[in-house]
Amino acid sequence: MFSKKRDSSVAVWVMLAPYLVFLVMFAVVPIWMALKESVGPTMRNEAGGLKNYFLVLTDYRFLTSLKNTVLYVLVSAPIMTIVVLVLSLLLDSFRANWHQYIRLAYLIPGCYVGAAGVLAWYMALEPIIGPFRRVLNFFGIEKSTQVFQPSSLVFIFAMMAVVSNAGAWIVVQFGGLQEISEEVIEAAKIDGCGNFQLATKIKLPLIKKNVVYMVVLVITASVQLFAEPFIVNQQIGFSGNWSLMQLSYSIAFVEGDIASASAISFMLLAVSLSAALIFIFKSKFFEGEGVEM
Repeated sequence: MFSKKRDSSVAVWVMLAPYLVFLVMFAVVPIWMALKESVGPTMRNEAGGLKNYFLVLTDYRFLTSLKNTVLYVLVSAPIMTIVVLVLSLLLDSFRANWHQYIRLAYLIPGCYVGAAGVLAWYMALEPIIGPFRRVLNFFGIEKSTQVFQPSSLVFIFAMMAVVSNAGAWIVVQFGGLQEISEEVIEAAKIDGCGNFQLATKIKLPLIKKNVVYMVVLVITASVQLFAEPFIVNQQIGFSGNWSLMQLSYSIAFVEGDIASASAISFMLLAVSLSAALIFIFKSKFFEGEGVEM
């Protein structure tokens, strides 16, 4: 008995070891280096220390970047969650022999993520040479600056994120729905559940852990918004500090202030990690078979 437990423990550590190595190399060490760098001396603060954080927080660009980032998170995360859950539930409720092709279609937009995806979207919305230029011109839109206006950037970036990333999450949630026992579904139908009640009262509660996991990662990714405003800014020049990550990049590589940029990055990490932990433990993610909200 003791030998079996020992063998099981050894197997667990063998499988876990590669992950732990990469976690230390590409997460723990960079975080420690960023924290150490964030309190180092700068041109504005030769003494270094926590004053670097104060200088970043009082920077005239910080509040604008913070407002844009928060607004983007508040717009993109709920839309992403709703779109993913609605489409995955529909895909599970109305099954057909060709539903596997629909799942494949959901994954195709995910091939155009990051810089490639932003460029593809920019060209699609370009009113001079883009494929939808006739439609845009019909509504009087003839310049890129009319599309990518400061007031609409949040919604454009959110649309890019949803179209590019929702497909992969739909497949993940659909996989969770597939694990629900047919006996549970049949029992609910016998009790008089319609499709809507079946989705909201039976299926969603049973995949809440999957939903919590998705929401945490979606919010974390939204906070790190960079490629979309950076690339669009290269084309039309609206702002080099639209998001907090963009501001961090400008401070580090335009102004040469690595310490202040590290301070922004570390604050983003602290906020994201804290929010994720609160969300996970508040939802009792690690307890029981389901999640209590």
